[in-house]
Amino acid sequence: MRRTPPVVVHLRPDPRVQAVVAVLAALAALGLCAWAIDHDRAAVTLLLSLPLVAIWAWRQAAVLPRRLRWDGEAWWLSAPGADEETLVRLDVVIDLDHWLLLHASPGPRWLPLARHQQPATWGALRATLHAAPARAVDA
Repeated sequence: MRRTPPVVVHLRPDPRVQAVVAVLAALAALGLCAWAIDHDRAAVTLLLSLPLVAIWAWRQAAVLPRRLRWDGEAWWLSAPGADEETLVRLDVVIDLDHWLLLHASPGPRWLPLARHQQPATWGALRATLHAAPARAVDA
């Protein structure tokens, strides 16, 4: 059986992903506010919380700088700002060709990746994600 070649990807914050998450969180909060206002008009003050929800979601969606590495047999994820690596199992949750959402376990760790951040390794990364055999990771 042929092994897939090694791949190294550097994860960095992506303001586009953060903005999408912030907008989705604000829309969800707006829906809850609308429901509350429909039941009690005094709940209109909840609308003041929408910017706080968006800011909180923006911060939560920030990706800490990490390195994701396939060594030909397993995926390794570095700790933020460190060289220490952890063996992880990766699952592709969403693949939109130019954008990926990966789930790394143990964790859970959500890893959004965009083609514009990884232009040199994007093809190899996607090929490896879909061709590499899944390996169980002891938690």
